[in-house]
Amino acid sequence: MSLTANSTLHHVRGEQSEYPQSAAAIYEGKLLGDSAGYARQLVAGDRFIGHSQEYYDNSAGSAGDHNITRLRGRYRLQVTLSGVAVTDVGETVFASDAETLTLTPGGNSPVGRVDRYVTTDTAIVEFDTGMWDPVAIAARGRTAVQLPSLAILKNFNLAKLLANPMAGSCLFTDFTNGGLPDVRFIDATYAATAGGKTPTEQLSLGITAIGELLSFCTTDNQTVEGQWACPIVVSGGNPWAFGVRIKQSILTDSKAGWFAGLMLGQPLVGNLIADGGTLQADGSIGFQVKEGDGDKIDLVYDETGQAQNEHDDDYVTQVADTYNVLELYCDGETIQGYVDGVATGTAISAVDIAAADFPTAKIFQPTFALKGAAADDFTVTKDWMYAIQEG
Repeated sequence: MSLTANSTLHHVRGEQSEYPQSAAAIYEGKLLGDSAGYARQLVAGDRFIGHSQEYYDNSAGSAGDHNITRLRGRYRLQVTLSGVAVTDVGETVFASDAETLTLTPGGNSPVGRVDRYVTTDTAIVEFDTGMWDPVAIAARGRTAVQLPSLAILKNFNLAKLLANPMAGSCLFTDFTNGGLPDVRFIDATYAATAGGKTPTEQLSLGITAIGELLSFCTTDNQTVEGQWACPIVVSGGNPWAFGVRIKQSILTDSKAGWFAGLMLGQPLVGNLIADGGTLQADGSIGFQVKEGDGDKIDLVYDETGQAQNEHDDDYVTQVADTYNVLELYCDGETIQGYVDGVATGTAISAVDIAAADFPTAKIFQPTFALKGAAADDFTVTKDWMYAIQEG
């Protein structure tokens, strides 16, 4: 093909851009949020898309009749930020509505970071319309609901944690990119086959497009388990979070059981989950399938010398070979469970955490354990796992 004609370049310059407006009024200088693809004056929880550069009332029109002019990308503004201190430089800034900024995450929208303290309740904020955009982080065929929940991630300064390993604990393990446990145990059981001796249990990386860590057993009482080096203080410490995307191959009772969550860090010798489903006695919190109830996931925790607390019995009803995203978020006072991005069940309260059966004064690690309960093939597959706690 010969190139014989000019091509016109439509260059969008600077920090100014347009965005289709919802059927509502937008005032100049307000924070904007995305609502189903249209700009509106920001409501807490919206994805932040910039500041309006004009006033336009589209309340009598239809969504998309007008494109609102906005500031976008990264830009700095001097703003009112209640309670800001000189020590808050670098901290995440959130918006609770179209004109109120705060340093409190809650259900608010992340909009930028403190660039410079000016004076009481006043700061220079570097706004960033790319912060925690689910579209930007989706990858390898995963939709936003198949990724760690924005409602949890926005409570942490992940940029600081990723840039400075001394700032806290931060593990993001997408098994497409490796990520075998730092400490692992697999029973040394082998079976005779035509091809010679082959292992009958495995902990290995999968081969599909979105990664996968495969845990497999085919013999009663076989064990596959692993821990990742990412210390988390679950009570008395700073806010933390844990998440995993996980599925199991069959849901028949009395075939196998597993645990995914946080457990006391220890050398692994095959004792994290016993035949019958009892977890090791030194403390844990997370999600468990018990071999006698093969299609249900419980939210559990336990402490040394105490009976296990099934905080949410039958927390999730599984579908065979279908992923669930399971997450825990501790705001420093309570611990809320999430299923597929939605806060689900009764939070573990401050009263629960203060009780004798809740694990205290221990450092836990992200942990997975699988225990076989029959001479049948049984596979549990993880797509990703994460754990976070700022120091």
